[in-house]
Amino acid sequence: MTLLEDFSQELPRSDLSRRRIRSAIVFVIAMIVSALLLGFLFDLGPDLPLESVLSDVGDFPADHIWINSSEPLSLYNQLSKHVVVVFFCRLSTLTDLQYFSRLEAIHEEFMEEPFVVIAVIQTEETSVDELHGLVEDWGIEFPVIIDNQGTVSSRFNVSSFPSVIVLDSRARVSARFYVGWEKADLRGIVDDLLQQVRAMRYSQINVYHPDGGTYIPSSLPQEN
Repeated sequence: MTLLEDFSQELPRSDLSRRRIRSAIVFVIAMIVSALLLGFLFDLGPDLPLESVLSDVGDFPADHIWINSSEPLSLYNQLSKHVVVVFFCRLSTLTDLQYFSRLEAIHEEFMEEPFVVIAVIQTEETSVDELHGLVEDWGIEFPVIIDNQGTVSSRFNVSSFPSVIVLDSRARVSARFYVGWEKADLRGIVDDLLQQVRAMRYSQINVYHPDGGTYIPSSLPQEN
């Protein structure tokens, strides 16, 4: 009789445990449903900005002055399957000189890889002699395009200086940096993208090397 009484006292406890388990299950299901609902609502919101996702950009225009390159470069021609760092500046402060020193070091480190640094200098100067002297004084050995009308900046959606854009081997924006970009691990980003290029095992990549020449578009007067 005592055993029956003890067993009967355990029944309410078991029922309480079952209720707790049911409550926990209901709570978990409610949380999952809420998460799915919130995700659906966020999907209805505006698209993420371009700089937060991989996005395509325009190509370099052909009718601009190039220094350290004897021809206009294209992301889909000479630079196809290359990782590209594009640096936008006005070349007006000593800080820019420090930036170029860092970019030159990365350029030299990955010189034998499908990688290139390109400087976009926004200036109204179009004298090739003056521009050559400027590039030589600053020790720039990678290609430079002169953006005297803001066309290049517009094609790459750049409105502030300095700016750095990193493109992957399919000419998509992988990263954008603005003021303070020197704090970013630019070398690490480039190395990661180059590892992806190696993993793709392209049958052939003609690695681009700057030829040190100069390209002057026909729209500008040629010097004799």
